Amino acid sequence: MKKQVLVLLFGVFALTLNAQKIMEKGDFMLNAGIGAFSNHGLIPSLNASFEIGVIPTGEIGIVTFGGIAAYQLGLDTYYGYSYYPDESYTYSVFVIGGRASWHLQTFESDKWDVYAGAGVGVQFRSGYEVYGYNYDGDVGPYGEGYVGGRMMFNETFGLFGEVGYGTLSSIKFGVTFGF
Repeated sequence: MKKQVLVLLFGVFALTLNAQKIMEKGDFMLNAGIGAFSNHGLIPSLNASFEIGVIPTGEIGIVTFGGIAAYQLGLDTYYGYSYYPDESYTYSVFVIGGRASWHLQTFESDKWDVYAGAGVGVQFRSGYEVYGYNYDGDVGPYGEGYVGGRMMFNETFGLFGEVGYGTLSSIKFGVTFGF
């Protein structure tokens, strides 16, 4: 009798361990957060990104496609020569682009998600004025590479963090929503 009860308990326990992964084909995730450590000054950036699960890669994970938009008020200083004093100025930077991520699902968890990815897009920088001279804004391409992770509190809400290079901040963190 003890063996049957133990087998039954082990079977129930094993069934409860078969948790769902956070990201599966067709899932939609939305991130909203702030960023830190930028070459545009110490002012934090605001960013939002989304992704949709598209290509399952078997037991290893899933590839997602999505986009990102980020904004930052930049602050810089022009260091003048001995006859010009230093002058600080501000400008705005806006980034929009596409990205692809590979979510590694080597462990089964409905709480944790680990991913790495890359993206490309366009960066818009506003003009500014220094010493009475107006400098036009510019538009140019950008590329990004990043690694990140999520911790979900339930199926639809959690926290995310990313570290990388390319968008306005080297570190991004905030909230994530699943749909």
